[in-house]
Amino acid sequence: MQTSAFSEATSNQANSEQFIVYKGSEIVAVALIRLIPLPILGTRLAYVLWGPLWQRYQRENDVDVLRSAVRLLRQEYVVHRGMSLRINSNLTTEGCPEYPSIFLQEGYRQGKLSKKTRSILINLEPPLSELRAGLDRKWRNHLNRAEKNGLSLQEGNDDAIFDLFLPMYRQMLDRKGIAEPGNIRAFRAMQYTLPPRHKMKAIVALDQGQASAGAICSAIGRTGIYLFGATANVGMQNKAAYLVQWKVIEWLKELNCSEYDLHGINPELNPGVYSFKKGLCGKNGKEVEFLGNFDAYQGITAKVVLNVADVVKEQRNRLKNMYSKYRGFTG
Repeated sequence: MQTSAFSEATSNQANSEQFIVYKGSEIVAVALIRLIPLPILGTRLAYVLWGPLWQRYQRENDVDVLRSAVRLLRQEYVVHRGMSLRINSNLTTEGCPEYPSIFLQEGYRQGKLSKKTRSILINLEPPLSELRAGLDRKWRNHLNRAEKNGLSLQEGNDDAIFDLFLPMYRQMLDRKGIAEPGNIRAFRAMQYTLPPRHKMKAIVALDQGQASAGAICSAIGRTGIYLFGATANVGMQNKAAYLVQWKVIEWLKELNCSEYDLHGINPELNPGVYSFKKGLCGKNGKEVEFLGNFDAYQGITAKVVLNVADVVKEQRNRLKNMYSKYRGFTG
């Protein structure tokens, strides 16, 4: 979400810019900023999704770098340019209890109307044998069964593997009667401009040549992210999704990733997926809640506009899901 490729695929590149923080001659933090028009205010919202980036690979985290980054972001976009600023952080209090206080002390306000996202993080530090032993017993039994079903795996990062994945994905959405939870077309488009070492990887399990289940994942830095998953009707029987996810873990281990973010859970609205992810985690990780939005702005009008925008977005998503369920029912 902090790559230029993501910005190009999801918004007008002219409305985004990079923000770089130096300490001496060393880059210590960066952020990709998307500038979103706010017609009522006659200005723009500077939006940071899953940033700023400040945790250096194989170095100790320095929270003072985070503090400096959010302070400088506010000074530049709110104080100097008169914009509103929203940082949608993927930090959790599990990582450091003082994260929320850093934002508040630097003049931000917690977004009241935006829902905090929950997810599951799997610790990939133990060897594969221990990770397998830590799987939920029922989940592990399904994996054992999948391994005996004569499935084959196809992996890649090109258009061909996306073409193999997409029909399963849409079949699954139709079966469940739900709206597409993420813009998979944008992610496919960004694949063209990502450098080879940062390209997403798709893994598809085939049963006698028929695509049964698959996953699309990203691995940049120390964290792997489960972006999209799909199970075709045939995959409901041969447990192919279990084999795919285990292969993802093997791949992330090869890249020396230290954790695997299962990218969202909702036990109330999507209990089936929650159960699958919880079983995959087993004893190897934990459920977390991300901090969510922190806003900085000048004046009560900007606050009201941001709150209204949150309400409109929530209602739009609700109507989109209602339409998808209606379409599935009438189909």
